[in-house]
Amino acid sequence: MVSIRSLSSRWVAWAFAAAYLAVSAVVGTVLLTMPKTDVTDAGRQTYLSEDQPEILNSPAPTGFQWVRGPAGMETVIPYGWQSVAAGQPGAIRAVDPSDPGRIVGFGGARALSDDIVETHIAYEESFAGRTRAYHRVDLNSATYGGHEAVEWQFTHQDGGGLQRVRALYWLVDGVEYFVFVSGPDQQWSARMKPVYDAMVANSRP
Repeated sequence: MVSIRSLSSRWVAWAFAAAYLAVSAVVGTVLLTMPKTDVTDAGRQTYLSEDQPEILNSPAPTGFQWVRGPAGMETVIPYGWQSVAAGQPGAIRAVDPSDPGRIVGFGGARALSDDIVETHIAYEESFAGRTRAYHRVDLNSATYGGHEAVEWQFTHQDGGGLQRVRALYWLVDGVEYFVFVSGPDQQWSARMKPVYDAMVANSRP
């Protein structure tokens, strides 16, 4: 189960993130505490075979496939989506071949700090300053599977229209894991939110 806590008002001015967990609960968006991948660049990445996740044969929800990626993280991604260069170690991205504006990412790497909330608050401030038309939707601290977590949701302009991003970060034994989903804002409820919910509900550790 996921437990969500609003961040104190002194953090809200810097804030970033939104949260989730449970079999049917929904929550937010997240980026890594290790060297950050700019999710606003995801649609412009080149396809690289070495960034392919390991495909697992485990049963997955309809329309998804199980994958294993950096730091042994496992999750589900939409079936047939193609991996792209993530621009950093510890991260994998996959793009809908029919629409490069629909992107998912996941992975894990050794955390630079054990204060996941403070780290992501500081990162949001930097990220907002270099992202076109950035607007924070929500920011929460949380627990995910009993682990300390941060969730983040925001919108931005990517040149093709308004994009919405939602992510979750969590710490397990000094490793920070994450999932994020990005897509056109007008498609969020119908197309992208179900993808985010499936990834969060089926991620491990």
